[in-house]
Amino acid sequence: MPSTRVTLTFGTGAIDLDVPAGFLAGEPVRPRSMPALPPEGIRKRLREALARPRGRPRLREMVSGRTVAVLVSDEFRAGLHEHIIEVLCEELRAGAPSAVTLICATGTHEPQVYATHVRAWVARHAQGLPYRFLAHSCDDPALVPIGSSALGTPVALEPAWLAADVRVYGHESKHHYMNGYSLLDKQVIPGVSARRTVEVNHKRSLSVDSGPGRSPWHSEPGRQVNPFAEDARDIRAMAERTRLLADGRRVACEPCTFALDMISDKGSLYWAGSGDPDALCRRAVEQADAQAQFRVTPTRYVALSPGGPPACDALYGVQNCFDMAMKGAVLRGGEVLIVAPCDGRPDLPPDVRGIATSAASKALFWDTLVALRHRPLDEALAWIDTHFELYLWKTARVLRNFGEDRLRLYLHCHLPPERLEEGGFIPCPDPQAWIDERARRGDGLLRVIDNGNKLFLQSAPLPANEG
Repeated sequence: MPSTRVTLTFGTGAIDLDVPAGFLAGEPVRPRSMPALPPEGIRKRLREALARPRGRPRLREMVSGRTVAVLVSDEFRAGLHEHIIEVLCEELRAGAPSAVTLICATGTHEPQVYATHVRAWVARHAQGLPYRFLAHSCDDPALVPIGSSALGTPVALEPAWLAADVRVYGHESKHHYMNGYSLLDKQVIPGVSARRTVEVNHKRSLSVDSGPGRSPWHSEPGRQVNPFAEDARDIRAMAERTRLLADGRRVACEPCTFALDMISDKGSLYWAGSGDPDALCRRAVEQADAQAQFRVTPTRYVALSPGGPPACDALYGVQNCFDMAMKGAVLRGGEVLIVAPCDGRPDLPPDVRGIATSAASKALFWDTLVALRHRPLDEALAWIDTHFELYLWKTARVLRNFGEDRLRLYLHCHLPPERLEEGGFIPCPDPQAWIDERARRGDGLLRVIDNGNKLFLQSAPLPANEG
């Protein structure tokens, strides 16, 4: 019987699978291609974006003789961080600021783990600037409280960010499984926020409205409601309107901000822009949808890869694509094959490696899933709501996949089978056999999705004869 060969990313390699004729639902879904660029081509595009800012003077004109703070993302976020740092440092040198603080916006991630390369890149490219480097720690007692957001989140932030005359974002946008879109707002919350600020904001992820494709920055009114993202937008606005003086007083100020934002994939650049942060948030939403949003008819079967590292390193990160790509592609009661090595960082303990990024995230995300998965869904979700801590939103979403959506989730990975089973996942040692067996059933089609952590799939209306 003729078949179609499909390829799914598996770590730094790939898995080739043959899908029997008549079983594949359309072409495999993956991010739309971007033109490949050499490093110098990427830097050229970024310099061109800096030369034509929207709604702001050129950055070099804003910083002369002033103090500047620059936010850059940490290494948990795959992207072009070094290129961002290099071109921003070039632009700052041309403007001769009095002092520059480059801040790695680690959020609640471990700064000693996720800021190592960023520190080296800053040392390489900030030569000639009066600079210092700072890796944010969410538990630093020196973080400065500035009040509560409109939704009641207590906000405390990095003092170096609040004290700067000019505040600069160096960011990469994409779809996001809770915030709707990973936008500049996220460099403030969770980027440079206190743990308690992040905890209260992130509890809003338990709302069914906090999910991919929804943002207050979206142009479509029906997609603007997202409590998680609304709170993040308001917290960034609060931060930009608060100034920390040398004597410790906090005073109101007019924002003096600048942003460089882009959408990239490995050695490719889809879009880049600079200038007014609010304008760039709106533009980034449009560009993310143009590059990686798809409408699909849900199918009974899905084969899914989250993409390469770091998305595939641990189940904690793989879960992102359950919301981004899987949920809109599979029918209720369907079956999903997920291929991801889940081999984790070698420095992590064996019981954590491949499950989560730290012992703390494993204890909350995974151990709670194991403990709650046999309880009635409403009871389990009520427990999470009452006992909420960081990482439990992922547990709640997986429990909804099992309960509300009645999905069977199969995993082809390097984790021991008994480990997967304790969390409710089904081991799949042979992906080809999984596909062949379901094709023989003749009761539905297979949707293939690659790089699911970089996609947003919306459900299109079902044909009249499907349910």
